[in-house]
Amino acid sequence: VSSPCVRASSPPLPVHVRVRVHRPPSRPGGGQCERVPAQALFPPLPSLSLSPSPSPSPWTRRSTPMALKGATVALVGRILLAAALCLSPAARVEAAAAALVDAATKIDFDDRLGSLPLFGVGCRKKGPIKVYSVGMYGDERSKAAVGSLPKSNPSGALSALQESLKASEVTTFLLKMNFKVGAEKMAEAIAESVAPRTSDQGAVETLKKLILDGVVAKGAATPGTELRFDCLADGGVKVSVDGREVGSASGLSRAFCDVFLDDKGVSPSFRESVVENCCEVASVSSTAAGAAGGLGQSSHGHGSKRVKRRFKLPKLPYAYNALQPVISERTLRAHHLKHNAKYVDTVNRLISEADHRTRHLSLVQIVKNGQIQQSNPTLYKNACQCWNHAFYWKCMAGSGGGGEPKGLLVDAIRRDFGSVDGFRREMQSASMRAFGSGWTWLGYNKKERKLEIILTSGAGNPLLDGIVPVLAVDMWEHAYYLDYQERRDEYVDGFFDRLVNWKFAEKNLKHAMGRGFVPDVVHKVSHLGLPLAAAAFSANYLKHTAIRILFRQS
Repeated sequence: VSSPCVRASSPPLPVHVRVRVHRPPSRPGGGQCERVPAQALFPPLPSLSLSPSPSPSPWTRRSTPMALKGATVALVGRILLAAALCLSPAARVEAAAAALVDAATKIDFDDRLGSLPLFGVGCRKKGPIKVYSVGMYGDERSKAAVGSLPKSNPSGALSALQESLKASEVTTFLLKMNFKVGAEKMAEAIAESVAPRTSDQGAVETLKKLILDGVVAKGAATPGTELRFDCLADGGVKVSVDGREVGSASGLSRAFCDVFLDDKGVSPSFRESVVENCCEVASVSSTAAGAAGGLGQSSHGHGSKRVKRRFKLPKLPYAYNALQPVISERTLRAHHLKHNAKYVDTVNRLISEADHRTRHLSLVQIVKNGQIQQSNPTLYKNACQCWNHAFYWKCMAGSGGGGEPKGLLVDAIRRDFGSVDGFRREMQSASMRAFGSGWTWLGYNKKERKLEIILTSGAGNPLLDGIVPVLAVDMWEHAYYLDYQERRDEYVDGFFDRLVNWKFAEKNLKHAMGRGFVPDVVHKVSHLGLPLAAAAFSANYLKHTAIRILFRQS
């Protein structure tokens, strides 16, 4: 049974199997091949009796092996049919929409709650304790609103989902307890999560009292307890505990959704699950429908083709508001979620259309490849921008940035630029010379064994010239224009005064110079350990030689 022969919504096809039926020599047709329906191979498994008959005959002696063969064939047939269903694209799509299990707690959620489909599941942790699992149910329209969005931009997809939920009639969050929590602590924990997201603290107290009243009847929120929160279109949140409605708190619907969906949501695994199960759904469904409904259709035929996503939008090592006041949250969101995400999407699309040799290259390999720069400049430039931005995000620190460099980095700066102030003046001068858009780099030249400042235009990257990047400043307008307009010098000053991540820069310099923990250990062992070991060995050898000479003389 092959997978293309199985349809999701059609009656079983008349499959026939050729089997050889062994009959006693006394019966006609023994040993001949017969064409029998496949349904004959999948009856309910017979109950076998292996006890011999009181008066065995040649036929009864052979009936038990025949029954065993029939049962085996039926079992193998069922296994093949199940495998075919599992391998078919339509079955995979149906499985994707089936119930989900929280990987952390192993608690499962039904694929639907009444008429509402399941969006995703996740775990709420408090340190190492897995407190509860949460599942979100909403209407089909809200789910379809993010179905075409890419998974590479999770924050953008979740923001779009939050906007679509505003017009939703009801959005339900189902909390299933995994750890015993007292009624008071449970009410306080949920209220504390909602409070920063709303100005109506009276409604928060009402919500806290409803949860307390619902859970206190059981004494505590024990494992297996279910808390249901229905976020309604009128702004209210209806609370139910183990199927018993407790009451509703007004004006908290949006805030309660944000507890799980915004950037500071209490369950990161829940956010990831929602993106994984709701985004890029349209292309998968159409592909599966084409495979299940078009028997004999070529895999290169017309229809939607899903682009394999090799590269993903990098996560920022800090919050969107962590770089204020130098870089505003508005600027950072637009820079990361729009510009950087667009470069990633373009690279994924272009690399899926490239030849097989290019398709398996990493970003660094593409950036260092001068042949791709000539033959496919669009792919090359977008790949450079992906690498440049992933590097640039790490060049800034949300806290503890700025100040003076230390250690190996400051020694190298003073050696090659005279002083730290001289280095900053040269970096700012190079940044001001950028015409249009570009990048200012501090790089290490391995051939010259010194630091250099490089200014590249557009998507340029010093890796192509054999220079290892140590630090980067993005001089494209989308990096600063919303905050500074034409005052680029203030942006560069703010970068070095408050944001620059000197620890990351020193780590890059050590890597470029072949320094680091392992190289330093090898260096010390080779320069200090080996001479000491040789000296100890020589002293020991001289001691034994002197003892032998003394004994010979005596």
